[in-house]
Amino acid sequence: MLTRPTTEQLLVGIAADLRNLVLAEVSSEPVKVLLGQIDQILRGLAERASHEIAWMHEEADTISAVTGTEVGWPASLHLEDVITWYGEVSRVLSTAIDAAFADGDTVRVAELKRLLDTRSANEMKIVGTLDLVGRG
Repeated sequence: MLTRPTTEQLLVGIAADLRNLVLAEVSSEPVKVLLGQIDQILRGLAERASHEIAWMHEEADTISAVTGTEVGWPASLHLEDVITWYGEVSRVLSTAIDAAFADGDTVRVAELKRLLDTRSANEMKIVGTLDLVGRG
């Protein structure tokens, strides 16, 4: 028994219980499909809960370095404050991309695109694992 489980551990535990205990008792194929989808979502949320704030800070550091713009810090480490700050950081990136396109600076556009690719890769660690079990 975990005395101080993290959000990641709780979500992984719930997913495992659904997969190992509940699924074995289910005979309905649509319910099995639904449980498979829930399992994938819970594991994705566990990954996100474990890394989301760090990913945002790492990306913000890179955006700051590449754009030469000081992006500051969130008001606190509470998720809502970090998300608000991350939105401001994203606007810095968006403004830099707009300026690079307006200037016709293809080297700068490519550099900023790499930042977007990193963001997409982090997002795909979460949503990219969703196989839509039973669909398709």
